[in-house]
This record gives sequence, structure tokens and C-alpha cells, in this order.
Amino acid sequence: MSKKSKVRKKQEYQDRYIIRMQGGKAGLVEATSKMDINEFRVFMTMLTMVLPDDEDFIEYEIRTQDVIKLYSLSDDGRYYEAIRDAAERLFNKKFVIYEKKEDGEIYRTTIHLIDETSEPVKASEQNRIRLKFNPKLKPYLLQLQKEYLTIDVRNIASIQSPNSVKLYLILRHQYNLGNKKVKYSLVRLREILAVTDSEYPLYGNFKQKIIQKGIKDLEKYTDLIVSKFEEEKIGRAVDKLVFHLDEKEVPLHLSGMAKKITRQVIKSSNGNIVIATSTPEYQLVEKEAQHEAAPLATGPHAIEELYDQLKDFKITKATLTKWLDEFPLEQIQRGVVYVLQKIQAGESIKNVGGYISTVVRNPSLIEEPKEDKVQAAQKAKATAQLKQQVINQEQLQSDLKARYFQRKLAVANSLLLQEATLFQQIMATLVAENQQANPALLAELALANYKSDASHPHSLEEFLANFEAGGVFQGYVLEKLHLLHTNTFEALRQEFIPQAWQVGLGGNALI
Repeated sequence: MSKKSKVRKKQEYQDRYIIRMQGGKAGLVEATSKMDINEFRVFMTMLTMVLPDDEDFIEYEIRTQDVIKLYSLSDDGRYYEAIRDAAERLFNKKFVIYEKKEDGEIYRTTIHLIDETSEPVKASEQNRIRLKFNPKLKPYLLQLQKEYLTIDVRNIASIQSPNSVKLYLILRHQYNLGNKKVKYSLVRLREILAVTDSEYPLYGNFKQKIIQKGIKDLEKYTDLIVSKFEEEKIGRAVDKLVFHLDEKEVPLHLSGMAKKITRQVIKSSNGNIVIATSTPEYQLVEKEAQHEAAPLATGPHAIEELYDQLKDFKITKATLTKWLDEFPLEQIQRGVVYVLQKIQAGESIKNVGGYISTVVRNPSLIEEPKEDKVQAAQKAKATAQLKQQVINQEQLQSDLKARYFQRKLAVANSLLLQEATLFQQIMATLVAENQQANPALLAELALANYKSDASHPHSLEEFLANFEAGGVFQGYVLEKLHLLHTNTFEALRQEFIPQAWQVGLGGNALI
């Protein structure tokens, strides 16, 4: 296995967005599974931690903030409990797979997703959880050789519907196989999506709530589009659904996405490294880098040597391949040698892998031998400018989030003042939730922190005073108002999304 550690932490693999799973009729892509959107997010986060050359599963440690960062979710507190609960619920999730056994018969096999879960007993550490895949999933997630699906999870980061996520996975896989016209029977599609007849007994409802919504979500958020949707009928009843697929050059929510050609490293007859193009894949790149990669320098066993030097610093072959798509091999080698020489000289570097990545991408940071004072000053200036750019970007993002949150508070106050009974409805719900056997943590804390006003008991004034004080009660009220006035808050979010794009935030950062 590529990593000998018994525990792999997502915080050490923040730059991994690629997931892989076995496709085909007997694979996970078309396996029957039922997850909500947060369970999907935790599952996909685990998949980003499975490396291509792993031979076995280990424990994967995920913090709530890891999932929030990966999916650009709001960090106002509402997702922390939801993600933690979703991670625990995965223990009871399963895949139903149809596979041929040794006797030649087709069997309906049920495989549980998670083998074990562990969380710290100490309350202050319960923002993280360790999970381990069921060993029976090894053929579907490890050492994959053919007909497997590879995607960048950022393509599905903004989708809110688990059914739309699942629809994207199965259609993306078919498109990757070269199928631009995909046909599924209605019965089979319901089975894959785990949508029972009792859930949507009428086809019209299933079509509107699942299929049409999924098609809209794909067009709005992903790199795939359903250009045409058809129905095949037997008599008057719909029997099969036909999807005509096409690829978007640039997804609407990811203006920095560009199509790049995956290069495969091949050893030629003379021992040199050559590059061959293969299946197209999508990666997020800076707008300035949207061009064909420059011709690569060649050298004996260059890739293997680089990987041998860097694997201990959490730099994978996938990362090296990505670098080769963007930079000349000589530039990569210079950056690696530069950092390794600094380590050999005794310089302490906390995050070696991150520093190598920075130097490879910014070769101007490399100090040339016998550097004079002018060159040193220029390097220091370039480094300071780079740091300032990062600080400025983060400040713009922070300012936008603050403005958006203040607008949300203003909308919430307006709704509470306009609808006289709205605050009473929310308080009644809060009390009812706390009377349950196991109330949600957010509801429990919201009621515990609610302060009564003897001069205005059970009044709107008392309610607004607690709301304006902020904290968990404010978070609880905002969550309920979102549910009661979804269209109002969604309109506000849509107003801010263009600004979010400009400062490098995803749409899900505005929740």
C-alpha cells in the first residue's frame, strides 16, 4: 500500500478532489443506494482519501471542517452537527449490487458501506470521526483496472439533491464510455436511484421531482448536459427513459474549469519517458493556464525518480501528472531539487509537500546560487506580493460573506416583523423538538441559551432580543426561516452568487 500509516487524515490531503469507483452493471455507480446529501458528501470525502495505488483500506479521519471546506459550505455552524450525524449514519448504509457468482447465476448482493466508526470520547474533540470501508468493497474501490468512473467532486459540490448526484454519476460514466445516447428502463432507473413506487407512485411526479430536477441540476452545476430527453412507451405507459448527453465546455458555476488531456507516462524503447494522450478529464485550473501544456523535457525514469523522492511528503503520482499537464518537466525538477537541498542544509520546513508545490508553481521563488542583494530583494518582493494576493483574496471573501450574512439577518428581521405569528410558530417548534427523547444538539442549545424578559414575557420583543444577540439561537431561527421562506432566501443567494464567483467562492459558500 502507498501509505503505511493506519490512519489517513483528510486535513493532510486537502488538495485531493478526484474520486474513483467501479462502474458497470455490477459496480458501485449503478448499485442501489439511498443517502441524503450530507451522507453523500461524507462518502465522497472518504473517496478522495483513497489513493490509486492503495492495496487495502485503512481508517479515514474526517473533520466536519474538512467537508465544509471541500464543498465550500457555509461555516456559520449549521453544518457541523449535520455532517457529524451523517458520518455516523453511514454505518447503516448499504449498496445492493447484482453480480454473477461462481455457479453462473445472478445474485442480488447487499454490502454495507462502513465496517466501523470511531469518535473521540472527549467532547471538545468530537468535531472529527474515523471511518473504515467494509473490506468487501475492495473490488469496487481499490486497484481498479477497467470501466471505472473518475470524477472531480467539485463538479457536484453545488448540487443539493442526492438523486441529482446519483443521476450525474451514472450519466457521466456512460458518457465517459462514449455513449451519448443512454437508455434506462423506468424500473431500472427507479432501482438505481432507490426511489420506490410508494415514494412517487405516479410517473408524472417521479419525472418532475427526480428526472427533470436532475436534468436542471446537471445543466446548472456540472460539466454534463442532457441536451434531449425522450420517453419510450408501451401503449400509454412510459417504459424507458432516453437521455441525449453532451459536455459543457465550461460549467456555469466554475468559470475556471478547462478541458485538459490526460497524459500517460510510457517508457519508450530507448528508456526515455514519453507522453501519450488518453481520455479527457476535467480539472480546475487558473484562467491564465487554459492552454495546451508545453512540450515536456525527457529523461530516463524521470517520473519514477520524482515519485520516489516525493512520496514521503504526501505528493502522489496523480499530483505529479497534474503538474506535468501544466509545467515543463525541467521546472518541476528544479523546484524539487531546490527544496530537498534546503532540507539537507538543515532548514526546518513544516509542510514540505506544500512548499514544493508552491515552488513548482512559482519558479521565481527559487534562489539562484550566489544570489546578490538585488536578486534577494526581488525574490522577497515577489514572495511578499504573492502572500499579499492571498491575504487580499481571503479578505474579499470574508467581506462578501459578512455582507451576505447581514442581508440575511435583515431579511429575517423583516419577515418576523411582517408576520405576527411567525416567531410563535418557531418557538413552538423549538419547544416540541426539545420534548423529544433525543433532541438535536442545535435545538437543545438554542433553548438552553434563550433568555426570558420579565417585562415582555413570550413576546416578539423578547424573541428579537435573543435573535439579535446571535449565537446558536440565531442559527436555529435562520434555519427554520430558510425552510419556511425558501424562495425568499434563495432569491437573496442568487443575487450574491455572481459576486461570490468574482472572489473565488463557490455558490455553496452562500448558504
